[in-house]
Amino acid sequence: MIIKAEIEKDSGVKLEPLSIKRDWMEKVSGAHAYNCFPVSLTNGLGWGISFPEDIVFIWDGIDTDQGEGHIKILSGEKYVNENRRSATLSLNTYVKFTTNKDTTMLTMPIPNLFLDTVIPYTILISTSFYSHPLPAALKVIKPNVEIILPANKPIISVIPISLKNINDTEMHIYNLEYPEDYQLKNKTYGEVSQELNQKGEWTNFYRNATNEKKESIGKHEIKSFKLKTFDKRKTDGK
Repeated sequence: MIIKAEIEKDSGVKLEPLSIKRDWMEKVSGAHAYNCFPVSLTNGLGWGISFPEDIVFIWDGIDTDQGEGHIKILSGEKYVNENRRSATLSLNTYVKFTTNKDTTMLTMPIPNLFLDTVIPYTILISTSFYSHPLPAALKVIKPNVEIILPANKPIISVIPISLKNINDTEMHIYNLEYPEDYQLKNKTYGEVSQELNQKGEWTNFYRNATNEKKESIGKHEIKSFKLKTFDKRKTDGK
């Protein structure tokens, strides 16, 4: 799939594949958190949008009054609009996406980036016909403190998805019935896992889709995201 992204000249906005690194994971002893394959894989879900300067603001804590002026911008005015209601800060992304009719751009919080000051809204935009820069917004949740969105650090993630492939999906629900040998197998799996963990090792059973005997039990759809950007501005002179 190829997505066309046009960034307004001189805006300084960056669009880059998300890194799997997270500050909180780095702080875990020995960066042990990266051994959790479901988390590490999810970290790379999408492209991050970042801005070239700090965005700094204060929200007065009032979200019931539909009037303007409850968010005061201290810096980075070019990239935000404080005049949204309900403790919402709009982002001026300066990025326009163009996709085919069967692709929708999903804007969402960056996976496993935990912020206690703002939460990006999750938004779906039909970019096959939407001719404006991508709308994005933050729900401000921490009042009466100076909130800083650091320069050049992604604050939202965007990813193309097919709504048609999701729509009309049927979820059939049944009673969960375990096979007769489930308890024995689960006990053996747990004992092997515990033994490895006590040695300071990681099982990698799920990452490698194997059982405790290292026998294959399936296959992941993918094991890492390979998302790319090609800056055509460097070759077309624009």
